[in-house]
Amino acid sequence: MTDLLLKLVNLFETAARTERHLPGLKKPHAGAMYSILDIVHHRMEHGFYDKRPMKIQANSKMITCYDLAIDLMLFVNTLERQIIWSKANNFKYTQIGRLLGYDRKKVKNMYFDALMKIEKKLKQDTKLLAKVDKI
Repeated sequence: MTDLLLKLVNLFETAARTERHLPGLKKPHAGAMYSILDIVHHRMEHGFYDKRPMKIQANSKMITCYDLAIDLMLFVNTLERQIIWSKANNFKYTQIGRLLGYDRKKVKNMYFDALMKIEKKLKQDTKLLAKVDKI
């Protein structure tokens, strides 16, 4: 694989990881104040003390990768988007094939064809190519 294809694969994997770190949707009936509060009792209150859960949040570089990956996904059709996103989430070719109704070799060929299509369009658009090189 070329250097640009490796950067694209790395970009999509980072974007898939970022999606897990983004906050979920706020419930419509919950008040705004209660979503901010995280009640942790004092350790002297026996039976109620819980350590504050560690939350990993996405940083600005990860969000930039996520945004750029969404822009790059617009170059391919929906089936190829599903394959690229599934592979970025570390699914095997056989699992993706079962999901979509293809065999693993066909899925692998479709994956590399989609990456080549994105690379070809990316080489034509210098602004997006500069953004990929920055990341």
